[in-house]
Amino acid sequence: MVTKRRVALVGARMTAGLAGIVVVVVAVGGAALAPWPAVVSEPEATLVTPVASDQTQVCPGPLLTLAADSSQADVATSVSRFDTVYGARAAGTGGAVVDVTRSDLAAVENAESARDGAPQLLTVPAGAAAQAAALVNGAQSQNAASETLGGLATSACTAADSDSWLVGGSTDVGRTSLVLLSNPSTVVATVDLTVYGETGQVDAPGSTGILVQPGTQRIISLAGLAPNLLSPVVHVQATGGQVAAALQQSVISGIQPGGAELLGPTTDAATEQVIPGVVVTPPGAEVSVDEGAVSEDTPTVRVLVPGDAPATVSVGVQSEDGASAGTSLEVVIQPGLATEIPLSGIAPGNYTVSLAGDQPLVAAALTTVTGTATRDFTWASAAAAQADEFLVYIAPGPAPALHLANTSDVDSVLTLTADGGAVTTLTVPAGQSVVTGVTESIAYLVTGGEGIAASVGYSGDGLASSYTVSPIGALVQAIPVYPR
Repeated sequence: MVTKRRVALVGARMTAGLAGIVVVVVAVGGAALAPWPAVVSEPEATLVTPVASDQTQVCPGPLLTLAADSSQADVATSVSRFDTVYGARAAGTGGAVVDVTRSDLAAVENAESARDGAPQLLTVPAGAAAQAAALVNGAQSQNAASETLGGLATSACTAADSDSWLVGGSTDVGRTSLVLLSNPSTVVATVDLTVYGETGQVDAPGSTGILVQPGTQRIISLAGLAPNLLSPVVHVQATGGQVAAALQQSVISGIQPGGAELLGPTTDAATEQVIPGVVVTPPGAEVSVDEGAVSEDTPTVRVLVPGDAPATVSVGVQSEDGASAGTSLEVVIQPGLATEIPLSGIAPGNYTVSLAGDQPLVAAALTTVTGTATRDFTWASAAAAQADEFLVYIAPGPAPALHLANTSDVDSVLTLTADGGAVTTLTVPAGQSVVTGVTESIAYLVTGGEGIAASVGYSGDGLASSYTVSPIGALVQAIPVYPR
């Protein structure tokens, strides 16, 4: 029989044991809440600044035609010479001139390059003490009038890249599109072309592993990769050396040339795109179209969503000269399908087209012009916003105009200093656009242009063309290197 004394003793021991457990739990819990002592050792790193390379830009060269000799259907031949203007200024110096070296790339696939010229390489040597990239810029133009190819084609000279988008062209009946791949580097570039059309990505044999030798240009017929496309978009990816990509489109209606254009890369895929300088001209003679079809005279925007999800895209059309109020529409675009959005009912004038989507996209706008004797067309590509100071050269051509769209939320006051010293001041309100006439064959140094998307456009009797002004890339930066 257990005595009351033993029960009391056992109870006391259990109470003491529980108290000990509580103390241990509290101690451990407190240790978890309190900060543990830590020994932190920052890894040693050495800042290494890569050797700055030369700044280069490539002008794509003369307009080309295929099968000038019927016995050689796949041979490209230039039709006439082209004109180039170029130069460079030292950034932040008020326009101090920097020397630019011009040389030719080897146009091994153009049978008439000795007569009409070759793609041109513009080079600004890297300065050992340079603190900012030089403002280098160039542009070319050509007014072709042959039996097989006619129209005004202008193009900016562009830097080589490993990833670029060409939005434009067609391989439908009467349309010819050529992809021009120029390698200004000293190593071989291996290029893959991904082609999208109105029904999705195209299975295009021969579009991958294209070798572009150093210092040369390759000419690729888009119809040879993807025939019968109404609305192609080409993604250009290069490894090894980088390439400057361009696309030439030409049209022939029956036996009459219907225009030509050289278009450079549009901006990288992004949820917002701005296309300045979409010029709508009065329509020509009435052309009958099928019910529900869109006339070729109707301005259109070509859009591709390269991802996997559909995008809801808002398209805004805003006048650059205050002549009319802006309009907008909203569309849903399926991924991987090159989609044409008609801008019906737009009055003649100068416009900026803005696109905003919930998925990244690439875009460009197509407009046409009908003259007294000829027709022409132009592709206006999306433009990237500039830094505070940029240089723009105006290639020769009819009635050149500089289109300026303010993508920022503050007003911009721009100063345009032309060659020869003439100064023009322009105010571009936040979110608005302006257009101003400029003089061909000279340069304009623009200051106060942060957030400005710019393009140069031309308009004449049956002639039209345009090119965007791309920002200058930053110089190399110091890179932290961590030893093992």
